[in-house]
Amino acid sequence: MDHVTEMLQQQVDLGALPGAVALRLRRGDTDAEVVGVQDLESGTPMSRRTLFHWDSLGKPLTAALALTFVAEGSIDLSAPINCWLPELSDPRVLTDSSGPLSDTVPADRPVTVQDLLTLRGGLGLTTDFESPFTEELVSHLQEGPAPRTLDRQSFLAAAAQLPLAHQPGRGWTYNTGSTLLGLLLERVADQPLDELMAQRIFDPLNMTDTRWWVPAADLDRFASRYAPTGDPEAPLRLVDPPDGQYSRPPSFPDGAGGTIGTADDWLVFATMLLNAGEYRGRRILPTPLVESMMTDQLTADQRRQAGFFLADDEGWGYGGSVRTDGSYGWTGGAGTTARVNPRHGSASILFTQVALDGPEGSPVLTAFEDLVAQDQQHDPNTN
Repeated sequence: MDHVTEMLQQQVDLGALPGAVALRLRRGDTDAEVVGVQDLESGTPMSRRTLFHWDSLGKPLTAALALTFVAEGSIDLSAPINCWLPELSDPRVLTDSSGPLSDTVPADRPVTVQDLLTLRGGLGLTTDFESPFTEELVSHLQEGPAPRTLDRQSFLAAAAQLPLAHQPGRGWTYNTGSTLLGLLLERVADQPLDELMAQRIFDPLNMTDTRWWVPAADLDRFASRYAPTGDPEAPLRLVDPPDGQYSRPPSFPDGAGGTIGTADDWLVFATMLLNAGEYRGRRILPTPLVESMMTDQLTADQRRQAGFFLADDEGWGYGGSVRTDGSYGWTGGAGTTARVNPRHGSASILFTQVALDGPEGSPVLTAFEDLVAQDQQHDPNTN
């Protein structure tokens, strides 16, 4: 990872990046690079034990958790979500996703579990951030970078008041479907999402550092979060210190984001996916469900509707994007990215603590993915 090391260190030297942890798994071997510091204020060195805010990199884990219920027969992919979330029965649908909220028609079928997994349920962010629909999502459902203060029931009550942006299964809207999926799983099992995730995903995979909040004893390992300023003289501003928003339990664990952990914990999850659902001899997911998870489920029109949320070579599987190169993964708005490529038996992970610069993404994450792709193309041992 010499080129990755050079790029990351250059960003640290320029002041655009406090630090980072990069991991690359190839043919069972892991390369790691650790640069910089956890936070600029204390100068604590970055390490592989550093805890990062994963943000939307929690979506693939929520999808995997849902598939454990599908595997055991507790839920069916085609089941209407109102079986467990009756608050969302009989939805209305906007005739124009950018138009007035009062201009609606009835939904032509119920939203299903599979719609939530694929973000085709109709409740979520569109590419029109100025529309009345998106404004309602931000103000009433608290869609955005900050943790929600709404409790579960208040969130569902607010969601029930909103129309869908499109007919169920016919479009694509970002984020909210994963939150609803987490709440649905809580209803199915009558347990909080964090407990379910620990029992079915974290503990079996020995992901000992993954959680939704950081207790006082571990705050010294938690990286501060920053955002770019665009000012070369002071390129970063502090958004949230270790003892800030994530030093206490959230109003409810969000299936769309909010998870916190180490880069190595996400690598374990990636390893399970590469092993077709198995980890150290233990079956976590059936192979066919893992294959479906990492298969593009969208039509060409749905990919078009996704706009800047998905790149030209991306579709969406269950909980993450699927690219034409065969890779599966996603990017977190807090500055994290991870991809698994079953064609090559590889995984690449980069965790930083600098937020994406809006829809434009992050130059550092883009440079990392480009370098990984170049390295893979020149690897004579690539399968």
